[in-house]
Amino acid sequence: MLICLSVRMSARPAPSCQDAVTAFLALPSKDALARLSGPDKACWTALTSSDANLNRLDHWVAKGNRWAAEYLAIHLKQLDGGELEDALIALGEFSEQDMEQVLLFAKSGLLSKHELSDALTMLPLSLSDNSRAQLDSLERRRSRVLRITRKDLSEQRGQALSAIDDFASEIKSKPLGSHH
Repeated sequence: MLICLSVRMSARPAPSCQDAVTAFLALPSKDALARLSGPDKACWTALTSSDANLNRLDHWVAKGNRWAAEYLAIHLKQLDGGELEDALIALGEFSEQDMEQVLLFAKSGLLSKHELSDALTMLPLSLSDNSRAQLDSLERRRSRVLRITRKDLSEQRGQALSAIDDFASEIKSKPLGSHH
């Protein structure tokens, strides 16, 4: 019986990575993440083969989707340049909705100390000419960090506060009219 079951399961065609990517980007969920993250890691390549796919993933992350944020964090080290910047900005926006999860990503090693710092301090381009809006965004993130009281996240909490405070000081030290 067991042999028959396994034969039946292996005979069933596995969904292609493209199908898994399409389903995940339609609505990232725990199940969709499991299908995307199966033994075949080629699905990340399928996702990143399209700028539209990466933009969609970043969008879900920025809007607070935990599963999209986890998938992005898992693969963050495979990005560079503008794609990495966009991903870090999206993770920063995600932090405003689920700071605890971002700190957990750092605790588990998905985000390095540097990536945690960058995610919390890289702001959307739309704020680049508005130091007041930058400071407001950093203050929102700071207040969310302060709400995290889990003892097992105290190291990441300290790193987050330090990064946010350092960057806020940098913004405040610039003369008015100067842009970051």
